[in-house]
Amino acid sequence: MKGWLFDLYPGKPGEMVVWLKLDDGRAERLVDHWSPSFFIGTDHASDLTMPLQTIGKELAWTRVVHRLERVTDSAKTEVVEAKVRDAKRIQQVAGRLERLGPYGTFRLYNVDISPSQSYLYEHEVFPLARCEVTQVGERLQWDLHDDVMDYEYAVPPLRKVQLDVIIDKEGKVPRPTDRVKGITLESDAGKITIDRGNEADMLFELVRIVRDADPDFIITSDGDSFLFPYLVKRAETNGIADRLTLDRDGALLHLPSKGGTSYFSYGRTHYKPSSMKLYGRIHIDSNTSFSYSENGFEGLFELSRICRMPMHTSSRASIGKALSSLQFYHASKGGLLVPWKPTLVESFKDRNELMVADRGGFIFEPKMGVHEGVGELDFSALYPNIMYRKNISAETVRCPCCPDSKNRVPELGWNVCEKKKGIVPRAIEIIVKKRLRYKELKNNSKGEDHDRYNARQAVLKWLGVTTFGYLGFNNAKFGRIDAHIAVCAWDRKVLVDSVRIAERMGFEIVHGIVDSLWVRKEGAQKEDYLELKSNIESETGFAMSFEGIYKWVTFLPSKVDPDMPVLNRYFGAYADGELKVRGIEARRHDTPLAFTKCQMEILRILAKADSVDGAKRRVPECVGVFLRYATSLEHRGIPTAELAFRTNLSKGPGEYTTMTIQHAAVKQLVREGVELHAGEGIRYVITDYEGRDSRRATPLDFVDGEAPYDSKRYVKLLAEACSSVLEPFDKRCTAEGLMAAYRRHTAVPLA
Repeated sequence: MKGWLFDLYPGKPGEMVVWLKLDDGRAERLVDHWSPSFFIGTDHASDLTMPLQTIGKELAWTRVVHRLERVTDSAKTEVVEAKVRDAKRIQQVAGRLERLGPYGTFRLYNVDISPSQSYLYEHEVFPLARCEVTQVGERLQWDLHDDVMDYEYAVPPLRKVQLDVIIDKEGKVPRPTDRVKGITLESDAGKITIDRGNEADMLFELVRIVRDADPDFIITSDGDSFLFPYLVKRAETNGIADRLTLDRDGALLHLPSKGGTSYFSYGRTHYKPSSMKLYGRIHIDSNTSFSYSENGFEGLFELSRICRMPMHTSSRASIGKALSSLQFYHASKGGLLVPWKPTLVESFKDRNELMVADRGGFIFEPKMGVHEGVGELDFSALYPNIMYRKNISAETVRCPCCPDSKNRVPELGWNVCEKKKGIVPRAIEIIVKKRLRYKELKNNSKGEDHDRYNARQAVLKWLGVTTFGYLGFNNAKFGRIDAHIAVCAWDRKVLVDSVRIAERMGFEIVHGIVDSLWVRKEGAQKEDYLELKSNIESETGFAMSFEGIYKWVTFLPSKVDPDMPVLNRYFGAYADGELKVRGIEARRHDTPLAFTKCQMEILRILAKADSVDGAKRRVPECVGVFLRYATSLEHRGIPTAELAFRTNLSKGPGEYTTMTIQHAAVKQLVREGVELHAGEGIRYVITDYEGRDSRRATPLDFVDGEAPYDSKRYVKLLAEACSSVLEPFDKRCTAEGLMAAYRRHTAVPLA
């Protein structure tokens, strides 16, 4: 039969369940007699005799095969392939084997690749691939009618439904003990509300509607952390947990065996709840799906296809996990094993070599203040292109096979392999090529086509950015700090060469950071900047984009030290009036919506000016915007929801020792029975900033109507936000200056 590969997962021991979406819209369940393997390396084959006998009941068979054990190996070695009977137990079986000998006796590979991903790699298929499947005995034969490199691939018509539950809350926040008041399902066909009968009747009706409508996707908000667990609890309370099923396979909806996890990444603590999986139908939690929330279904489809991950997995995966899957696929194609626990170490460097090597990308400190006629040029995906074109990978940098290689790392002189293409360049090739093509298609299209291409290129951008970070990540399977250093060295050379070209052509460098340049030249026109772009591309070999010429742009100082410039805190208006804003309050995820609206309204007024002097003349109008918002704050004319701050908890509720604003909100949530974890996000409103107890702030969920907020504190914070964008044009527009203007405006003390 022909169709699109929609979903797959391990079924009974020795089975892989595959769902095919057919041309007529039906979903067909198929079963392949298949289970995954893991691989065992050891220095002495005899060491494996007894351990393999011990776990023998867990294995279907074992055999000796030849594989590349390490990414740096040049020749394959003998390892034992062990095929497990039950795909769901592969990690438990491998862990049991590992404990049967002293640490390091057994080197284990391909253990933590999910069985579904292993199946996709082995059969050279991917989610939403158009294919023909034939059942031959207990096995499935795949005939692929698709190509992962396709830009205009078709996806089947997919039915989507948004699920929500109306809860009869007894307290300020919903709890599992609260009763179901109603259930809504919204799709393109309309909205259905279930609100008749008792709780059991409503849950039965939900099951019936989902079965009859047969959606491919069920979309929820907080479905993983609350909504689905809540439905399970209500079904248990009503004695019908054995009949609550929302998937296609008839599996009961149940609580996950493991709780969520808190983790630290890029300076922030995050929390990831355990996923609530449906079988044969995809559950999308919009609050835990990065790819869906950022780029919609088109981004999710592209990510799943390229990285060969089931859509349920890719919707919840970090970009790093998705990238790892892409690398694992290319490793499997080349006979390279994926270590369970990374073992690559950094090459030795003396202190002199470290002084040269241990640096990041090149930075030119911005010239603080407001500038006119500045042009911005950005390299297109510079880091991914360096890795791809210069063959930068863990095994290629300082390889032993090419000591005389002509491909050398700048400044350091390290050799880079010329005999084989690295695993990272192989994996990144599709990212670089497809993103470039999608950007071309986006620029030449409108409407839905434009949005589709933009979503696809955006998700590929994140993959490319993450590739560089994973080169230096200590837990990356194919990462090594030497490769990370090599990319930075190439970046420094490219940027410095670009600066020399610009200066040779008479341009002044206003700012430069890693892959972007801001330059200025008296009387320069667009043609001059395009000539500069062309010369840089010709001499460096890397493509650039010309972003435009600013009517004015300002680079801001640090809020801690006004004499210290900040690399990524600036804003400006291009010649066409378009704004570019980075690093200020309006770009921060924790800024209240009202502050963002006020700041952006001011910036749009400034953007109408064609020069710095013109912008300065518009400052009084901008101050008027501040005064209007501040007056609304005093008279409580701004909805409380627009004043909510959002923050991620940096630690668990019990670890707070001082009554900060954040702790005040956390304490009230815990008091109401809300279970919080480090990394979870909360929203709160400041209600008594000068107070010393938990009433300093109120969780937004606890706000009843338009509860009083601390208007005095909010006006001060608004003044600080507005001063960020006004002070560069008028030194009197400090936070204190704006507050003085407000006091003159009101002529009465602030309540």
